[in-house]
Amino acid sequence: MLPSGSQGLLGTVTGHYALRPDSFLSGLYGAFFEPARAGAAAFFQVSPLSFFALLLAGVIGYALIRRRPLGIDSRDARLLAFFALAAVLVVLTYIRQIPGMSADPGFIPDMRYLSPAYLPMLVIGVYALKHAGLDGDGVREALRTLFWLAVIDLPLIFVVLQVIAGRDFGGQVTFVTTLTYIFLAGAAVLYIAVLARRASPRLFAYAVPVLMLFPLAWELVVDFRFATSCWEGYHFWIPMVQYVWYIQYAIFPF
Repeated sequence: MLPSGSQGLLGTVTGHYALRPDSFLSGLYGAFFEPARAGAAAFFQVSPLSFFALLLAGVIGYALIRRRPLGIDSRDARLLAFFALAAVLVVLTYIRQIPGMSADPGFIPDMRYLSPAYLPMLVIGVYALKHAGLDGDGVREALRTLFWLAVIDLPLIFVVLQVIAGRDFGGQVTFVTTLTYIFLAGAAVLYIAVLARRASPRLFAYAVPVLMLFPLAWELVVDFRFATSCWEGYHFWIPMVQYVWYIQYAIFPF
């Protein structure tokens, strides 16, 4: 039996850290998929490859339930457990902020809370692609495809965004986000199909670079178009970026 004072302290601590399941789950959804703040970018929109960490976790859980071999050696399993623990600890550290996190002004994207989880989630996500059979040749093909997508499509995406929503920064982000999630859903289905041996792992060599292109497109919007609503395009930017901003602003005035 705890003393009355200890019971009161325990009740205060429990009440402070207690979370309603509905607000916690909606906060996680907002932080990772759809922020409440207009124009913000969620975790998986900025790093769509990290989503494959969740798919790999589902695959591992399914294998454990069905008592099937994981196909992961002990060394890789320890590394995956380490990175997964790091990501979970980041979420737990800010568990009280999660219900209102996606409405925070600093969530464009998240710069105050979950940003340390990008690296461990990305590492697990990349390993998930390897686990599905993306080999060295596939990686080289993916990088080659990404290069040509960036050279050809990034300028085209920028022009299209100015035509569709040149004066609406939030609209540009929403447009890129929608495309990101459409292709991410397709890549997730392809991932499951590859694991089920219904599709070739080499298809990832073409699906992965598309997913990597959309964060680059989002950065193109944020890094330059966002500057048009600020004084002088942010003074702390390096001179080269500042001049690029001036050229872009002359072509597409806000």
